[in-house]
Amino acid sequence: MKEIEIGSTKKIHCNTCKTETHHQLFATYPRLYKNQVGIIFEFKYRIWTCKGCDTAVLEEMYMRYLPYSGIPKKGSWEEVLSKKNASWKSNLYPKRKISNLESKSFNFLADNLKQLYQEVVESFNNDSRILCTIGLRALLEGICADKGVKVDRSLPKSIDGLKKYLSSNIVKNLHGFRFMGNVAAHELEPPDRFTLRLAIEIMEDVLNSLYELEYKSQFLSNFSTQKNKN
Repeated sequence: MKEIEIGSTKKIHCNTCKTETHHQLFATYPRLYKNQVGIIFEFKYRIWTCKGCDTAVLEEMYMRYLPYSGIPKKGSWEEVLSKKNASWKSNLYPKRKISNLESKSFNFLADNLKQLYQEVVESFNNDSRILCTIGLRALLEGICADKGVKVDRSLPKSIDGLKKYLSSNIVKNLHGFRFMGNVAAHELEPPDRFTLRLAIEIMEDVLNSLYELEYKSQFLSNFSTQKNKN
């Protein structure tokens, strides 16, 4: 891999500027590491600074090489490193927020459900898709319990109980959360990020409908009643 010089620039998404900006290379640091089974890793650390806001970004690049027995003697690393069996991979820290979700505020949601919802969003942003999917299923089950429609250990019947609050078509589609959660938990196969993002947005609409709109509508109704009395 060709080394790049200090002062070189490239475009990186800036979390502060909230768009892709030119970043300048400020410093580099190389490192070699061999684990207990003899696999060698080569690291290249690069510090980039945004030319718009001066925010720093750490880029970690790494390459894995074939197992090597014994500690290499002086001048023999070139031979070892020529036996690469993978391409360079790269991570940026802090993680870029270009595809992240921001958790919404639900003022009338129970604290335990609010915490679970926030963990679902955090799992999505950390690309922990299996945990995120299982969390969505748990959140749906928690909503059923909070609304008093939970039927023993039967989530399908509990979801159907939400017909008291939501349209039949929406309730029918909510069973998709149960299926996704089952596949993620038992087969360890999460949905892709696009599908998962859509599922979270649907759940946010459900939370808004079941909690926020209900309380806001009640407040408006009470206000109108009070006005009529006056």
